[in-house]
Amino acid sequence: MAVEKPTGKAASKRAGLPKSSPLESDSLSIGTSSELPTDLSALASILEAAMTSDMPAPRPDRRAESPRVNSQLATPNFQTPTPSEQLTSKSHVPELIVESHPVTRAGDASQREAAAFDEVARSLAAAEACVPLLAQSTGLLRLAALDVVRAETARAGGLLQLLRFLRGDISPPMTAVTTTALVQRVVQTLESERRLRSIALTTRSGVADATCAGDETLLANTLITLLLLTFAALDGVQNARVMLSVNVNDAGEIGLAVSQDHVSAPASWTTRAGSNESNADASQAVAAIALNAAHRLAREWHGRFAVASGEHSTILTIWLPTLQPEELDPLPH
Repeated sequence: MAVEKPTGKAASKRAGLPKSSPLESDSLSIGTSSELPTDLSALASILEAAMTSDMPAPRPDRRAESPRVNSQLATPNFQTPTPSEQLTSKSHVPELIVESHPVTRAGDASQREAAAFDEVARSLAAAEACVPLLAQSTGLLRLAALDVVRAETARAGGLLQLLRFLRGDISPPMTAVTTTALVQRVVQTLESERRLRSIALTTRSGVADATCAGDETLLANTLITLLLLTFAALDGVQNARVMLSVNVNDAGEIGLAVSQDHVSAPASWTTRAGSNESNADASQAVAAIALNAAHRLAREWHGRFAVASGEHSTILTIWLPTLQPEELDPLPH
């Protein structure tokens, strides 16, 4: 499944209205304002329900200041995808590969959590501000408002679950996760975000389908947040392209890789977790939360997470063991 590249020269900033086309106008069916919640508390309730569904109840938060709140086939033979295989010929071989288990001090974690919760609140407020436009506007303005609501609620929901995962508030059950369903879910969730940013998101798979053990929602939200980090790194880049690829290496590991061939990795991606630089602002705090969650998820699911950066490229890859057919029976789907 491939998402068509933007044809205009608009920057990657999330601003302006989506371009209209006869196909898009005819295919979208927009209902009344009742299709989305009309206040912040309702949005927050939906997110909380989504995060707690089918999961153990969260532990009480004793912190005094806690907020309330198309498919193309490729068969690489490498263990880690390289930009030359995943991206266009102008990208460079990665110069830096980071594959470590970050160590975080309690004070730094609290600062990052506070900044990330602020980002969740900001996203919910942005979504709430656009809700009245759904009832008052028509045409392109209404479509843009709907995209903002969908993008911001998806962003807030994903970040909230990663925060709870890192705090140990949730322990999702292990199920069989197929890469086909996972990629489809991630791409559909990010459709509004990538349209607002005028970024082309494409997918590539080296296998027809593969299965790993994990939780689909948590894995999807981790990939979504890594994609959001990559989108943000491309802010201002014309005709930006991002790829989500799936490969299986010779060791039988599934590689879920987010890559781009425009810019090098931001400093916040390679800053050691726990350093003061990671807590400078909301964007760096969100990057630290996303990367730490990817590290922890991969480690707990017997895999690994790697960050590779070149002069004009980045790859964020989660490697997980492939489930064999005989291992599928004990796991629910």
